[in-house]
Amino acid sequence: MGSNRILGLIFANTFEESLPELTASRTMGSVPFGGKYRLIDFPLSNMSNSGINNVGIITKSNFLSLMDHLGTGNAWDLAKRRSGLTILPPYKEHNFNGIIETLYTLHGFIEHGNEEYVLIDHAGCVSNFNYRKLLEYHEHKGADITFIYTKRSRDCEVQTAGTMLDIDESGKVTKVLLPSICNSETTFASGAFLIKKELLMNMVRNLVAENKNDFTRDFLQPNVSKLKIYAYENTGYCAIITSMKDYFRASMELMDPEVRAHLFNPKRPIYTKVRDDIPSRYGLDSSVKGSLIAQGCTIDGTVENSIISKGVRIGKGAHIKNCIIMQDTIIGENADLSHIIIDKDVTVSNGKTIIGCESYPMYIAKRSVI
Repeated sequence: MGSNRILGLIFANTFEESLPELTASRTMGSVPFGGKYRLIDFPLSNMSNSGINNVGIITKSNFLSLMDHLGTGNAWDLAKRRSGLTILPPYKEHNFNGIIETLYTLHGFIEHGNEEYVLIDHAGCVSNFNYRKLLEYHEHKGADITFIYTKRSRDCEVQTAGTMLDIDESGKVTKVLLPSICNSETTFASGAFLIKKELLMNMVRNLVAENKNDFTRDFLQPNVSKLKIYAYENTGYCAIITSMKDYFRASMELMDPEVRAHLFNPKRPIYTKVRDDIPSRYGLDSSVKGSLIAQGCTIDGTVENSIISKGVRIGKGAHIKNCIIMQDTIIGENADLSHIIIDKDVTVSNGKTIIGCESYPMYIAKRSVI
């Protein structure tokens, strides 16, 4: 993939209104995942691994931690003199309300480069995907727009999880539907799509002139029979995170070796900001089963089927099961926790018992003392 052919745009705030607990003080892209990563790491690494070296990160609010995490983009090999990584916060009276208004506001950045295509993605999708194959498919089909889609067969209440597609045998999209309730296998656009820059900006200008701002209702649906809109299936692991339940489920799925093998393929690494820590220390009476433990932890209790981030301390006699514990949290002795999402820098006192459930995991906010 020629480095000058595709401009990458990642919306860092997509779906964050559906996870108000985790995004109260951070944008969606900054949400920790898997003990050492942030959600932004997945689409950003996918772009870097696919040879896309000009990437804009679109933010809306609470983006200071995101800026700290991304830095110059060096971790993703995007610290380049020309192109590279650009953070695009709102400015003046513009607050990036909707994809159309956002792209119109950023037209100067989008049109400045020599790229032929624009790839738009978001930080709410956890996957390891090769965009080179998407470009090959797009050009083979002579498509105007190509969506990445995934099939979901579980029962789910889909409100913001992405556009639903009807696709014929050739891969052409025949119908575009707004999200609704699904109880059987349904085809969803994961949120990423590839489009020629000229077509994208013409579409944006026309919709703004008509005072329209809904990409699906105002552009896709009226033009599905007029444009060559295709869909390319992501056949690997793909988690679209649109709720706390989705976040908890996707995190627990990391315990599956097949999921980890797909997401963390050494040939296509997921990069992140490096935080150097000493190796984790395990006490004589500790027990760890089926869990992911990051560096710098001290484990003196029992941990089962849980994700433990960097710098976490778990006291003697504590029992942690089906939990997500973010960095630098302290769990006291003889505490009993199950189905809990604990944010950063939390202190859980000795002997505390906190029990959630798989369908409704409990959340403990950052810097809380329990």
